[in-house]
Amino acid sequence: MFNSAVSWISTLILYILETYPLYLIAAKSGQENAWLAFVPLVNIWMMFQLADVDLWLALLLLLPGIDLLVLIWVWMRIAESTNKSSFWGILMVVPVVNLAVAWYLAVYEPPTGRLG
Repeated sequence: MFNSAVSWISTLILYILETYPLYLIAAKSGQENAWLAFVPLVNIWMMFQLADVDLWLALLLLLPGIDLLVLIWVWMRIAESTNKSSFWGILMVVPVVNLAVAWYLAVYEPPTGRLG
């Protein structure tokens, strides 16, 4: 009983850690329903909207191998929309690293002015 409660709570915490960066990116970009980032499957729609990609291309996520390429492309576009290098989108398919990259894209604000 205790193990299942711990498992359930740790799964919920991990889910929030994974989806909250998408929520932050959506909120910063002015999305009206940024909270949809927490809804499974609907958050895919949110990602495609943030990347300014047609939603019908999400069907490509059903094709093995192609799905990784689509996710890389979408996250590269999201990275560019947050004024970061598109390189960061490539790292989103690397397990564990993707969590740190998502938080970086959501929280870090690159300097806007020049020194000197």
